[in-house]
Amino acid sequence: MFDPPLLAQFAALDHAHLDGFDYAVIGVYLTAMLALGAILSTKIRAFKDYFLAGGSLTTPLLICTLVSSYYGIDVTFGTSESGFYYGVVAWFWYSLPYYFFIGFAALVIAPRLKRYGNAMTLSDILEQHYGRPTRVVGAAACFVYSAPVLAMAGMMTLLEFVGIPTSWGLLAAIGVCAAYTTMGGLWADAISDTMQFVLMCVSLAIAIPFAIDWVGGWGFMEHMSASAGSDTANHFAHHGGLSGWMLAAWSMTGLTVLVEPAFYQRVFAASDAKAVQRALLVGILLWASYDWGVTLIGIIARSAVEQGLLPADLVGRSALLTICMEMLPTGLRGLMIGGILSAAMSTIDSYSLLASGNVVYDIYRPLIDPKASDRRLLVLTRLGVFGVMVAAAIMSLFFERMRDAWQFMSSVMASVVLTPVLGALFGRPRRAAGLWSAISGFAGLAAFYGLLFTYGNYDSVEETHVWRIAGAELWQDFAVLFALPISIAGFTAGNLFGKESP
Repeated sequence: MFDPPLLAQFAALDHAHLDGFDYAVIGVYLTAMLALGAILSTKIRAFKDYFLAGGSLTTPLLICTLVSSYYGIDVTFGTSESGFYYGVVAWFWYSLPYYFFIGFAALVIAPRLKRYGNAMTLSDILEQHYGRPTRVVGAAACFVYSAPVLAMAGMMTLLEFVGIPTSWGLLAAIGVCAAYTTMGGLWADAISDTMQFVLMCVSLAIAIPFAIDWVGGWGFMEHMSASAGSDTANHFAHHGGLSGWMLAAWSMTGLTVLVEPAFYQRVFAASDAKAVQRALLVGILLWASYDWGVTLIGIIARSAVEQGLLPADLVGRSALLTICMEMLPTGLRGLMIGGILSAAMSTIDSYSLLASGNVVYDIYRPLIDPKASDRRLLVLTRLGVFGVMVAAAIMSLFFERMRDAWQFMSSVMASVVLTPVLGALFGRPRRAAGLWSAISGFAGLAAFYGLLFTYGNYDSVEETHVWRIAGAELWQDFAVLFALPISIAGFTAGNLFGKESP
C-alpha cells in the first residue's frame, strides 16, 4: 500500500528481530494510550475543552507536551542522520540556534500572546490585525507545516525496519493515535505526551552507554579525528566542513519556532504565561540533552562503519535504528522501539489536532459557517484528526528524503507567516501589509523551487538539488534565504502603500 522512496533505502537491510517480550512491551504501551483517551473523553464538554484543554495546562504538563511534540521521530532520525554524515555540526548549527529562538519566544512572545484573550490559534492573531484573507492564507500555511508528514515517513521507516508489514502496521498505529486524540483532544495529547516523553528519553539514555561500549569505548573519537583527508575528518569540528551559506540556512530553520503553531496553541491553553515560560526554559535543557544524545548515536554509527562493525553502505537515517538493534538485549530492544514509536506518535497526535483545527476552525468556520456551534466544530475537528493522519501518510510519498520534507514545510511557514505575525506582535502595521507579505513570500518560494527544479540538477553525493549558475551554487537548502527577504519586501510595500488599518 505504501512504498515511498524513503523506504527504498532500507530494502537491502536485514530486518531487525523482535521477540515476544519486545512485542509485549509495545502492546502494553499502545493499550495504555487507548485507555487514556477513553478516560479523558469524559472531560470534554466544549470545543475549547477539546482544542485547548479548557485553558488550564500547568507547567509540568506543558514541559512534557512541548518537549515531546517538538521532538518527534523526525528529529530522532533526522538529527542522528546529520550526526552520521557531518558530525557535531548537527548540534552546533542545526539544533543550537533553536534554543536561542525558543528562549526569545518564552521571554518575549509568550507574554504578548496572553493579551489576545479568546484567541485559540495563530490565525486568530492574523485576522485581528490583517483581516480574514490573511487569516485563511496563514491557516493554509500552518496546515502544510502541521500535517505530520515527517512523523508518518519515520513511522513507515520504523515498521519496515522491524519487519512489520507497512500497510497494516501504519493503519494500526494511525488507528490507535487517532482514537485517543479523537476522544480526549489536547488533554489526551498532553498527558500521553508525558508518557511518551518519559519513554523516549529513558530509552535513549539506556541506549547511549550500550552503544559506546559496543563500538569500543570513547577511543572511537580519536580514531575518527585522526583520519585526515577522510569523510570523517571534520566530524568533531563545529562547522563540519560545510559552507557559511549552508550553516546560515540550517540556522534559519529555527525561525519557525517563533511561529510554531504548537507553541501558540499551548500558550493559549496554559493556565498563565509564566507556566509557558517555565516550561520552555526547562525544555531547552531537555532538548539540548536529547539532541546531543541522538547526534552522538549518529557519530557512533559512522565510527562503526569505519571499523567494519556495520555495513559500508549503511544510510544515515537508519543509523540509530541499526546500532540500537545490533547491541541492545531482548526487552531493551522493545523499549527502544517503543521509545521511537512514542516519538512518532507524540508528533502525530499533536500536529494532527492542530492541522484539523486549521481546516475546521480557521478556514471552514469563517468562510462557510460563521455561526457554527461548539458541537459542530467539535465533531468536525474530531473527524478531521483521522483525515489529517491519512493525508499526511499520502503526502509523505512525495518526498525522497526527510530533510527535503522538513525544508519545504519550514520554508513555507517562514516565508508566508513569520513576517506578518512578528509585525503584528511588535508593531502597528497597515492591514495590507500582512496579506502582501504572505502572498509575496509564497510566490518567492514557488519561484525558487520552480527555477531550482527546472535548471538545477540532483547531486547524488549531497543527496539534494543544486543549481549552478555563474560560478555560484544554489542549494535546495537555501529556499528560506531566498523567499524570506521577498516576504519582508511585500510587508514593507503593504505598510507603505496599503490603506490605513481601522
